[in-house]
Amino acid sequence: MEPPFNADYGYNITLGENVYINWNCTILDTCRVTIGSRTLIGPNVNIYSAEHPLDHELRDGTKGPEMGREVEIGEDCWIGGGATVLPGVRIGRGCVVGAASVVTKDVPEFSVVAGNPARVVRRLRPVEEKVERQGGEDVKALLKRLEVLEKEMKEIKEKLQAV
Repeated sequence: MEPPFNADYGYNITLGENVYINWNCTILDTCRVTIGSRTLIGPNVNIYSAEHPLDHELRDGTKGPEMGREVEIGEDCWIGGGATVLPGVRIGRGCVVGAASVVTKDVPEFSVVAGNPARVVRRLRPVEEKVERQGGEDVKALLKRLEVLEKEMKEIKEKLQAV
């Protein structure tokens, strides 16, 4: 965690292993804020679990209630510099939030979101899927190569028998 770091309370924040938080991060932790392992938080990121009533009479300036909703950021995420995550948002594992984006709603796993409000601009494949796919492609390539070699061997065998 790089200073300066600002928190509302501090004790409602839970970090997984190997989380990196760059400088000037603000986390308003009126409710629980959970950040999963191996997640990277860019500079000037704001994570807000705190909110106030929309009705001005109920809000009543500093006399009204402060409330909030939990924020959850999954494992292996990257939150770009200057991004803001609003109350109640859940960001799935493996996501990327573009710089200066404002995340107003849940983000599905393995997505890239950007903009204000943030929207999905790309889907990412989980590592497990990449390995399976790559493994499948390797098998297909090997089978094709085997087919070519068998054809070559057959041709060589026919030439040898003709001699």
